[in-house]
Amino acid sequence: MLVLISVFLMGCSLPFTITWNNTPAPAGVTPVMTEAPATEAPLQPPATEAPPTAQPFNGTELNLGGIYMVLPPCMAAGANGTIVPAAPYDEMNGPMEFYPENRKISFQGYPLSGKFFEPQLVVYPAADFAAMNQSVADRITAMQNMLASQQALDTIPLLPVFNAAQVFKAKVQFLNFQNGQGVRYLTEYAQYYAPVNNHDLFYSYQGMTADGKYWVSAIFPVNAAFLQDSYDSVNVPNGGIPAPTFDDPNYEAGMEAYYVNMLNLLNSTADTDFTPALDCLDQFVASLQIGD
Repeated sequence: MLVLISVFLMGCSLPFTITWNNTPAPAGVTPVMTEAPATEAPLQPPATEAPPTAQPFNGTELNLGGIYMVLPPCMAAGANGTIVPAAPYDEMNGPMEFYPENRKISFQGYPLSGKFFEPQLVVYPAADFAAMNQSVADRITAMQNMLASQQALDTIPLLPVFNAAQVFKAKVQFLNFQNGQGVRYLTEYAQYYAPVNNHDLFYSYQGMTADGKYWVSAIFPVNAAFLQDSYDSVNVPNGGIPAPTFDDPNYEAGMEAYYVNMLNLLNSTADTDFTPALDCLDQFVASLQIGD
């Protein structure tokens, strides 16, 4: 049988993706991978750390390939995970084209859809990622220093690497998860002066496990009632702030003033007034425990 399986796999197209079961395991039982599609080999995940015995979190407990979480109903209806094969570094490719093998969690029933980013949680092996490129190693060092000082940098390190820059950051808060720490904030990434808008705005959580082994990157789209629908929308809802138009002769100075006013508005908005509520996303992040 092993010989037949080996011959079969050699004829398959690699790399491949492994899908994890999103049903919480009974107490004391380590979850296993569901049966994979015919072109993929089912794998037994490595042993994981046991989740804490007492939880202050409300929601559905899941253990997806060693990533333990409590999924609050205010955030999503379900989740599943995949092992994403490594993409080797190639200086001729774009900055998002390389990463080590990682674990990615996707979510079903998230309150928002059709945004620039899909809601996702990705766990990267830090040492493997740092070895691929010096810029990533620098980000990991910067994150470690920031977490040690508890002082947010002007640009908060984010993985993976995007072919764009952090336009702003708002609602910055250091936040621990069960075996690590990080920082959450609202931001947009762009290559220009992007107005704050409901298509591009997202909640970012970037952090590391306490042992430095894993980088945890969460990206969740977020909306606010006072924001315009997209970067080029001409309709600004009540309570919002219109951005200068591209033909404004003082466009750059106008955008700098716009960001000051908009950040004041974002930072003064209650966490519960965003969709989904920021405290709901915080609850999810705080419940995480990252195992092997």
